[in-house]
Formats: sequence, structure tokens, C-alpha cells
Amino acid sequence: MEHMAQLGGIVTGFHVEEHYIDCMCGKNLVKIDKYSKEIVCHKPFFEKEGLSRKLTADDEQIFVYDFCTLYVLGQKNYELIGKWQLGNDLSSDICGMAVDSNTIYCSIRNGKIIAIDRRSYLVQEFIVSDSSMWSIKAYDSYLVCGTVDGKVLLLDKSALSIEKELVLGKKNIGSLYMDGETLYAASHDGKLFKIKMKNFEIESSMKNVHKKMFDCAGIYEDMLITISHPCSEIAFWNRNTLEKIKIIDMPLKLSGQTHIENNFMYISSRNISGIDRIKLNEL
Repeated sequence: MEHMAQLGGIVTGFHVEEHYIDCMCGKNLVKIDKYSKEIVCHKPFFEKEGLSRKLTADDEQIFVYDFCTLYVLGQKNYELIGKWQLGNDLSSDICGMAVDSNTIYCSIRNGKIIAIDRRSYLVQEFIVSDSSMWSIKAYDSYLVCGTVDGKVLLLDKSALSIEKELVLGKKNIGSLYMDGETLYAASHDGKLFKIKMKNFEIESSMKNVHKKMFDCAGIYEDMLITISHPCSEIAFWNRNTLEKIKIIDMPLKLSGQTHIENNFMYISSRNISGIDRIKLNEL
């Protein structure tokens, strides 16, 4: 395992692009050169430290949600572009986020989605589900959402109405990973699902993937990688059949984030100060 930067604290969210890694650590936003490992931008941004913030980004902007507040920042120097208070308390906090070229989508506790136009900043509110949605992905002209009550919803972006739904169980669908026309979904009951988006049907599934909650980290070669921070393990699965290939023990803790790029997995966790990088072809 290779340490990418000494940040003196837990990284609560990060985004890897071609040359840089943008991350949140404590009260700060930090930009790391991926090759030299130098910190090229460091900006105190948050009033308090927090472990529940999430971050995503594209080539132009960075999107952060913190409890009920959404921030949009410039990619280069973290200048604040916009700030929205989308809720007031634990009944209306932000649970998940997805972004496309036109819109920012925030899922709000108890089944609501707020859509913000990235040009006009018009804010629209839609009631979608009776259940909260902690995992949300953009897919073509749709949103795909995993619900706390065990469903995967296919939403039309234009109306944010449910076109199709799949019942995968009764537990939270806490992690989604989109690979072309294939969706991988992780349930908190330890099940892994492979869903074909063309007909929105379950192609295959696997039980007892990890003993505790896990995430679909991504694709490496012909394998799907899952990671369970509470179990301190990384698992490799045949991406077509979901047959188990191997499990690697890795000291991790509670929760974190991963990103797979070429032969590398970038990883943060509650026991890692900063971000580590693992060479997948050496595991």
C-alpha cells in the first residue's frame, strides 16, 4: 500500500481526475498532485469538522453536501459558486447525490429528490418514494436509485417519476456501480446483484458476499471488486458470473471511499490518515 499524502486526518470524500485528487479532510479542501504527491491547493472551507460529508466532481466543478447544505465550487481554486440549504433537520437532510451535464440531483431523506439546474440554478422538488435513497446514479436519460426498503428504482430524469422498480429484498441498497449497460447493487443483507439495464431485470445474484455492509468499488480487468470496511476485506468476483475469485484482508475501519483507475485502487477509511493507493496487480 502506498501513501499518497500526509493530511493529518481522515479523508471523508475524494475525487480522482487525470492529474489531481480533490479531497475533504477535517475543515479543509485539498488538491493533491497524483504524480508528485504534492499538495497544490489547500483551502479552509468548513466551519466544523464532519464525517458525513460527501463529494463528487466533474471537469469544471466540485459538488459537496454536508447534512442539509449543498455547495458547488470551481474545480481549480475551490471558489464558491453556489450554496443551497435544501433541508432543516434529520427529517430533511441530503442522503445521496448524482450529477450530469445539466442538473444536480440530491436525494432527501424519506423519498424526495431536489433537482438544481446547473445553468439557471432553478430548484425543483419531487416526491419519488416512501423510502430514503442513499445510493443514486445517473444513467443516460434516467436516474437509478437504491432505497432503504430494498428496491432499485429507474426514474425518468425529465419528470423524476418511477418508470420501473426492482424489489431486491428488504434491506438498504446502499451501493450502486454502473458498468456500461450493467448495474451492480450491494444490499445490507450481504447480497450482490447484477442487473441488465436493457430490460431492467436481475441477471444474477450472490449471497453472503461480506458479513457486514459493503460497497461495489468498481471493475478491474474482468473482475468486480467489492469492499467491506467493517470486515476489513476486499473481494474479487467474476464480473459476468459473480463467482468469487479471492478475498484480501486489508486493515480498514467502519466506512470510506474507493476509486479504481488502471492498476490502482485509491482508498480512504476511518483508520487512514489521508489517502492510500493499492496496486491491484500485486494483490
